[in-house]
Amino acid sequence: MDKGNIFTKFYETDKIYLEDRQKLSEKYGKRDLWKVIDPWGLYVGISNLSVKLSVADLLRSTLDVPGHVAEFGTWRGDNLMLMAKILRIYDPYGSKVVHGFDSFEGLTEFVKEDKISPDSVKGLYKGSYEELMDFISLYKMNNEIIIHKGLIEDTLPKAVKENQALSFSFVYCDTDLYSSTKVILDNVHDRVSKGGLIVFDEWNHEHFHGEGLAVREFLEEHGDKYEMRHIKHTRQPNMVLEKIAI
Repeated sequence: MDKGNIFTKFYETDKIYLEDRQKLSEKYGKRDLWKVIDPWGLYVGISNLSVKLSVADLLRSTLDVPGHVAEFGTWRGDNLMLMAKILRIYDPYGSKVVHGFDSFEGLTEFVKEDKISPDSVKGLYKGSYEELMDFISLYKMNNEIIIHKGLIEDTLPKAVKENQALSFSFVYCDTDLYSSTKVILDNVHDRVSKGGLIVFDEWNHEHFHGEGLAVREFLEEHGDKYEMRHIKHTRQPNMVLEKIAI
């Protein structure tokens, strides 16, 4: 599998865009990091922008729902920081905190349900814990973000056991694989408030089968408590469960 593009549907259009983007990069040369970040509307691609807008819309829709925010599979911390900044803008005096769960080792735990060759993706989406913590400190968000470093199979059960009052209004699942998705759903289901959302990044994905399978198994048992919705206008995230009953 080509690690640079995991969506067959968009492969050709993405290929043209990425090639054209590379030509511009070669034409104008390297830019100072902050001179690119600050006018990001100039540089960001449409598909990436659609992801950010979708996450922002979904998160803002839960601002009145009690509970914290959690992301599973933080990678570089892009979505994590986006959500924390949204909360700072729209709920600056509220009590919501963003919890980030990641091993910072990339994809590592594979089972037969994933139906994928580990050699093709092992280590994919490996992030830097040190870099993420540096940016959290840069934006003075150390009290607004909690990072749970380690395998989610270990850190999540520990987190919910140690804090019996921990609840969530918004959960973003981006671990791609069966085992971790199953652990997430089994542990956060009872902690998601009514009206809260569980958002999936690779549900029904053509390459990452495990996440979708774990969701289907979960809904067989708890489907009466959730409403499933497609997320329009973006490739990812692509499905959301809204909790409609406790």
